[in-house]
Amino acid sequence: MNGRKRALFSLERIPAKWVICFIFLSGPSIISSQDFTETWTGSGTRWTSNVCDLNITTSVSGLRNNASVNFSTGLMGCNIPNTYSSNTIVNRGALAPFLDFGTNGKGILTFTFSRPVTNPILHLDRLGGGYGFGPNANSALLTLLTPNLTLRRLAGNGDHFEVTASTITRTPDQLFGNNTTSECGIPTVGGAAGSVQIEGIVTTVSFEFELNGADGFADAIEVVWEFYCDFDKDGITDDVDLDDDNDGILDTTELGGNPTLDTDDDGQIDSIDLDSDGDGCYDVIEAGFSDPDGDGVLGTRPDIVDSNGLIVNEPDGYTAPQDIDANEVFDFQEDTTPIILRQPIDLVACEGDNVIISVSLQHPNSLKWQVSTDAGLTWEDLANNTSYSGVHLEELKLWNVSPDFNNYLFRAQIDFCTTQIQTETVTLTVLESPSAGINGAKLFCFDDTPENLFDYLEGNPDPSGTWSPNLSQGNGLFNPKIDSPGTYTYLVDNGFCTPAESVVTVEVVQMPIISNIEVIEFSDNNSLAFEVNGNELYEYSIDGIDYQEHPFFDRLEPGSYMIYARDKRGCAVTTATAVILGYPKFFTPNNDGYNDHWNIIGSKDMAYTIEIYDRHGKLLDILNDSSKGWDGKFNNKDMPSTDYWFRFSTDAGFTKTGHFSLKR
Repeated sequence: MNGRKRALFSLERIPAKWVICFIFLSGPSIISSQDFTETWTGSGTRWTSNVCDLNITTSVSGLRNNASVNFSTGLMGCNIPNTYSSNTIVNRGALAPFLDFGTNGKGILTFTFSRPVTNPILHLDRLGGGYGFGPNANSALLTLLTPNLTLRRLAGNGDHFEVTASTITRTPDQLFGNNTTSECGIPTVGGAAGSVQIEGIVTTVSFEFELNGADGFADAIEVVWEFYCDFDKDGITDDVDLDDDNDGILDTTELGGNPTLDTDDDGQIDSIDLDSDGDGCYDVIEAGFSDPDGDGVLGTRPDIVDSNGLIVNEPDGYTAPQDIDANEVFDFQEDTTPIILRQPIDLVACEGDNVIISVSLQHPNSLKWQVSTDAGLTWEDLANNTSYSGVHLEELKLWNVSPDFNNYLFRAQIDFCTTQIQTETVTLTVLESPSAGINGAKLFCFDDTPENLFDYLEGNPDPSGTWSPNLSQGNGLFNPKIDSPGTYTYLVDNGFCTPAESVVTVEVVQMPIISNIEVIEFSDNNSLAFEVNGNELYEYSIDGIDYQEHPFFDRLEPGSYMIYARDKRGCAVTTATAVILGYPKFFTPNNDGYNDHWNIIGSKDMAYTIEIYDRHGKLLDILNDSSKGWDGKFNNKDMPSTDYWFRFSTDAGFTKTGHFSLKR
């Protein structure tokens, strides 16, 4: 268990997991400093931290179905994207509750404050993820249990950061791609992040946790609290409330709890030292405040202060000073003169690639990337958008570069006090990626002439590609009489960019073959049934006009029939002949030219004999395949109206007997 907890808390080692960063800001204040709960102490489920004059205590309750919570400490590993906090929390000390869901279990994690906090803002980071169990997302479902409180979504890194009045989660059970381990700066991919306001006066906050999604069994939560130090709760600190040197930085911030702190050892404590770190840049500037007249004091003289000595006639000051490198040391208390350790280099990319241009700096204060599209004549500061991210980081990311980016120039500029430091200029070369077009399909009839499969690719494929498997006539020509139907892949490779491929799916309609004709004849319900061999959907007819779905025809009159089978896509029609034998039930030999002879029906092109008998078994006549039929006479005398019997025999050994009537 301990090993698993350590692995979950190491953000470098687990690419897709659940980590939630909680950051609470107290109610509005314009003059207090900010601080963090960077030191946690405790054991079991009770851990405490103190910041300003506020004690924070954890507790766990309501565990069921083997759910459990274990705590450890570490460093905050990833900053959440938001606009509601002026500080970053990367590498700050954090408390890490490990939430084990057990077997679909639940539990309650509670934070108790020693004094009320109004309308805190909850910043969540790395909510949900794949967690190594498979390609689908899952998440912890956090349900607010404390009454009289309401959740309100302020911001998020995508639609999958879901907040209701009482719940927070990441959309579960989504299929991830190959880049789901990244979170910072990439919206909606991997973990969700965002900002939620807890509306109300908060002394105790309880969240029930449970699994939301198909996979996963645990969640490591990093917890950092952030507050404005407002000890007397009136918006102004009341124990150390003066800005001794009028640089816009509160003394409590400058001294950090050490009343004799002297960062640069120049004999002046930081609260009365306009350049606390001795790097030649005034604290007010390194803190991120205004000093238009350059005297190291907040704003422009004359200064107007209140009864506590705070300047009140300037638009800034008295907020958390900058810590651009997020090393938990304010910039005004460390020498942050930027030093370029590694220059950026020229890059070659393919169309559609994601590109990183990087620089290594010591103290990358106020870094910003710039671009020139006119060979360096003018430069423009970049902004984070769909094309660029990390515009203030040492790694500038370019997304889905287009040929328009070819020969763009890039550089990083670092603003330090009143000076600007620029890196070397780099050139981006963008090559057009190979195009294999868009997948296509082709239907051949079995007797079609060969055609080039290239003509059936959609889009604009490059003509220099190769086909696989090989075709009998080469060059992409498909011959339906020789080549096999299936999937043929078109590959384009320019030797530098990622090869592109597409496919053409080929079908060949085969000639239908009629077989196994079955005939029911000499019947009150004569019928034809047959089989058709082939790989298509067929329809059938016995007159070549009306077609039906099944190869079975009944209620047929005796005679010769032409059978038709055709595929539904119009490529081919196959025919065969079938004969249904029968005989008339009566005949009227009265020489009126109609029904004057009796014979077998449907016997054309067949060798046969027919013996005619009276009811006493006397042989009256013998017919064959050349006979016109029996005329109702015996020895040239008319036979009476009655029933007569026949025996029909073929050379193939088929025999049929029956009777019919003679009517006069």
